[in-house]
Amino acid sequence: MKSICLFILMSAYSIVMFAQDQVLKKGNAVYVEVPKSDVGSSAGQELKEALQSWGYWKVASSKGSADFVLKLDTKVSGGVTWTSWGGKSVALSASFLSKNNEELWQSEYYKSSPNGANGYNSQSAAVKKLMKALRKKFQ
Repeated sequence: MKSICLFILMSAYSIVMFAQDQVLKKGNAVYVEVPKSDVGSSAGQELKEALQSWGYWKVASSKGSADFVLKLDTKVSGGVTWTSWGGKSVALSASFLSKNNEELWQSEYYKSSPNGANGYNSQSAAVKKLMKALRKKFQ
């Protein structure tokens, strides 16, 4: 009985993973959904440009024309800290959702604080970190 249950569980997992691979495969269209904030909209625009430059997926202009949705989540913190010197630190995470809003994959948060190495642009640095993780995961 245990082996039958294990077989059914593994079969279901395989079907879900296959479906995820089909939706997130190279060449499919992604719609980037961004939060309605200053950081969210500008980080979203920067992410769209980075995705277009990468060319793994096509960036769709509407949800209806996309195969899946990349929902960008942003967290902003400010103040003087060990790394930020009073600027805003930005953390970004991406959730991939199917057309029927099922979560397919969730990234961790990629955080960056403004410093001389990133031109004091923590938002761009966070987008670069997120893109590096996406390239590693999906190539």
